[in-house]
Amino acid sequence: MTHPRPHPSLIAPSWPHCSHGSSEQDPVGCRGIHIPGHTACLTHLTSTDRRAYLDGLRPGADLDLRGTTFEDRLWESLLDTLRDSFAGGEPVMGDARFTSAVFECNAWFDAVTFGGNAVFDEAAFQDDGWFEGATFESPASFERAAFKTYGGFQDATFESRVSFKGATFTGMAAFDRATFEGAVSFEGVTFKEFTRFDEVSFRSTVDFTSTTFGATATFREATFDGSATFDSATFEGYARFTEEILSAVEGLRSATFRHDPRA
Repeated sequence: MTHPRPHPSLIAPSWPHCSHGSSEQDPVGCRGIHIPGHTACLTHLTSTDRRAYLDGLRPGADLDLRGTTFEDRLWESLLDTLRDSFAGGEPVMGDARFTSAVFECNAWFDAVTFGGNAVFDEAAFQDDGWFEGATFESPASFERAAFKTYGGFQDATFESRVSFKGATFTGMAAFDRATFEGAVSFEGVTFKEFTRFDEVSFRSTVDFTSTTFGATATFREATFDGSATFDSATFEGYARFTEEILSAVEGLRSATFRHDPRA
């Protein structure tokens, strides 16, 4: 059983949406996109129609699940249909459109391969969001996404550009050992709790303009091969950089530190 969003928008999404549960307080109802051939989202299909849709998927399938709300059982069923024996049994997705999706469960994307564009703009991760060891082979976007308890991207590989612009991490965020091959933007991101970028490789440009680090943030042994921008970034808690990073990354000079940033 899905729960209503705590602050439903009165504006309907741009895609044909389910409308399940609409009311005077929430006239739009469920924002989940229609599954092709139906007038309901994946969550609100009949069990027979949902099973038929899932049975029709194969590893590497394109997914358009904008606005869909996921709970544990549905999420696990979707991942199971996308597991590829040639990828060690891990899920493989093509183009993945999760704009405004709501994950009421632990969102397990660890070791997932995204072969196409991955879009999570305005997605709400109400429990943990796990992307550890995930591979993004094409552009990815998490703009204005909200991670409520945990956002984990350790050992993830981004082979193209990625944007987290305007995202909010209310709980801990971890990017340890992640590799960013293309340009990456954290412009306007709010990290409210402990944030780790230890041993991260930024191999192109990285933008932390107006980013807020509300607690301790660590960048131990991070590497910056391209330019790094920290204009108007604020480190409200302790920041930990090596002396080499502090001297080499010119963009850090424009950031505001409440405490000495030396590791």
